Amino acid sequence: MTEKRVLEVESASTPKSMRYDRQLRLWGDEGQVLLENATVCLFGATAIGCEILKNLVLPGVGAVSVVDHQRVTTTDIQTNFFLSPNSLNEFRGSSVLDHLQQLNPDVKTTAYNVPITEFINTHMEDLKKVSLFIISNTAYESVRELTQIAWDSSIPVVYANCIGMYAELRLIVKEHVIVESKPDSMLPDLRLDLPFTELLDFYQNIDLANCTDTEHAHIPYVIILLKCLDLWRSTHTGNIPQNYREKTDFKKLIGRLRRSKTEENFTEAESNVNKCIVKTRVPGHVLELFEDARCTDLSATSSNFWVCLAAVKQFHNVKGVLPISGRLEDMTSDSQTFISLQRIYSDKAAADADQILSYVRNLCSKHGIPEHSIDPSYVTKFSRNCQFLRVFGTPHPDISSKAIREALEPSLDDASDLAHIPLLFQAHLRFREREGKAPGLTTPELNQDQVEVQAILADILKEYEVSGAVVPSLLLQDFVRFGGVEVPSVAAFSGGIGGHECIKLITRQYVPVNNCFVYNGATQQSSVFTL
Repeated sequence: MTEKRVLEVESASTPKSMRYDRQLRLWGDEGQVLLENATVCLFGATAIGCEILKNLVLPGVGAVSVVDHQRVTTTDIQTNFFLSPNSLNEFRGSSVLDHLQQLNPDVKTTAYNVPITEFINTHMEDLKKVSLFIISNTAYESVRELTQIAWDSSIPVVYANCIGMYAELRLIVKEHVIVESKPDSMLPDLRLDLPFTELLDFYQNIDLANCTDTEHAHIPYVIILLKCLDLWRSTHTGNIPQNYREKTDFKKLIGRLRRSKTEENFTEAESNVNKCIVKTRVPGHVLELFEDARCTDLSATSSNFWVCLAAVKQFHNVKGVLPISGRLEDMTSDSQTFISLQRIYSDKAAADADQILSYVRNLCSKHGIPEHSIDPSYVTKFSRNCQFLRVFGTPHPDISSKAIREALEPSLDDASDLAHIPLLFQAHLRFREREGKAPGLTTPELNQDQVEVQAILADILKEYEVSGAVVPSLLLQDFVRFGGVEVPSVAAFSGGIGGHECIKLITRQYVPVNNCFVYNGATQQSSVFTL
């Protein structure tokens, strides 16, 4: 649908880097390159779909396509920010792209003003090259066909719908691996309980007792903690502080080494006791990944992620720990000492990454994987982030799978719970498929449509083998009375969230929603269900 652009990382002084400065701080040059090489296809130019596209066009996605053969109606103009009165009776896809491209002229745009089924038949090979599908307000059979195509081609799908005050976002991904999950909080990886040789040598060359007061006030807190650990272990059979009482006593030990209350480095040492004086462990989710069949049973078709993970597992089997991250936060210290300490951690991380690279090459040779297919820079990134690896995936491509039951059934007895919303969207989709219109579209038929939607809901609950649950009548009535029309503010809010999820999927950074997000704009409540 659009040719792939080869991009180079630009220096910080270029206009593009200045333009995208804020987002580059979030996902970096590598993430931006992935975004600018991405092609996104929206099926159904709804308000929520266009809001999602807006949040991809602004940060500079490579190309967007819209497949929509509908003509712009008055309702569309009233609900979709990217349509104007001049768009009336024009093709909806072309009209929204005209407005979206004004936000970022660098983005390539293409409109396909044909039915989705026709587009699938004539552009199958192009579809398989798309980076991401966004599907919104689309017929059920088309949804099933598109999600199956995406599933077979390992293309992530964001399924987004908005009706009235309610919105639903579904992520459908066969396998999504994340090396840079960037958790909101992370413990420093200092290995103070298991100090490596270079760190010990550096620490032992610093004499806390005989240094000047100025030098004493600029000793990094890492060294202070190591000194106190030596003193503690000498009286506690080699163990580190284990509980609250012991860590409180350990802080008192730090205090006794102070020469002045104004020494900020000792204050930092005390405040970092709970974060830094911990046993070095392998996170449980990483141990689970070690036992995944994709890690234990490599083949010539194994992806870079699983080969690198198998290499990290070998490292762990030999060393008993994961490769060190090499990150060292800023701290009170003189420049020379801090730079020396920073270099020690960085060199250790580089040495661990080199060991991982050696394991990777051996595994490639063993399993017939081309060695050049895994870039050393990827191995280094993998090694430094292996504590925070994540693997995300949905078990099936079908948006109406019975697996929904396990996620929603425990919450359906609660009339105020958001678990009813995915069921209402399912019922709406089936009603449209059967009647050719949205329920509640005309006032005279409102009550009859509500009865029919209630019957469809009963069939869905029976199909999913959920017994005793009833969707609250007030919620059903409120959902139907909107006649399938979107509320702009709800579409914008949910589209913002959807845009963020798309960026996570494209850049392979941060952890996406797993895997169904629902929002009730009337109560300002939201929830996530794993379907």
